[in-house]
Amino acid sequence: MAAPTKENPFQTVVLQHDLPDGTTHFDWLLAVDAKAENPLLSFRVTERPDLLNENRWVELDPRPDHRPEYLYLEGELDGDRGTVTRLGKGNVFIWKEIPHGWNMMIDWGTGLLSEYELIKTEDSLVFRRIFENHSQDPPPPLPKLKIVGDVPVNKDSDSIGLSKKIKAFGAGKKESTAWARQPNTTGTGATHVKTFHTKLTDDALRYVDEQINDWLDKNPEFEVKLVTTTIGTFTSKVKEPHLICQVWI
Repeated sequence: MAAPTKENPFQTVVLQHDLPDGTTHFDWLLAVDAKAENPLLSFRVTERPDLLNENRWVELDPRPDHRPEYLYLEGELDGDRGTVTRLGKGNVFIWKEIPHGWNMMIDWGTGLLSEYELIKTEDSLVFRRIFENHSQDPPPPLPKLKIVGDVPVNKDSDSIGLSKKIKAFGAGKKESTAWARQPNTTGTGATHVKTFHTKLTDDALRYVDEQINDWLDKNPEFEVKLVTTTIGTFTSKVKEPHLICQVWI
């Protein structure tokens, strides 16, 4: 996957999501390709990244990937899921890997670039804005946070940005290209498993179907041996039931 450039930036938006129960939160969505054809990397944030004016860490809550239409979507959502309002829109011109996370340069429509650092620690995912006059200062201490999720950082040391954003359980996962044992197609004997999960909404269930189908389409050498599903509770800021689907190949 090509990295964003000045000529071909990746789009990003900040949405305000007003829920039917009266609560409100912000969603930060990032495209991972210049044409915005692939699902959006999505985070729930307590503060708007486009308005952050202090060099401090802010919690990121990873959410299921969103459809590309959310870059332009505003108004009432179907399924009684509230309304969304686009508060900020920008372009990502630089997106590269750093130890334990990413570094990004974003223009929020002002013509000036804002620098961000996203870091995954053992038990937290946070970001901060780096100001030019403090770029050489040591970063502030990381907060002690607890999240559920995984940072979908590209594992290819020769590339920049993301390659895939399939969410799965566990740490130290390998991409299929790094598997020691190659998948077989003998009809017997599963050698690997990929775990998907999603919230129990119509949109989320449709999207996990797209994730699984896309994964299989991109890997025609895989033969599905077994599929297991269960319902479990994911704990983040709120406890939510999730469908957990494991595809054995």
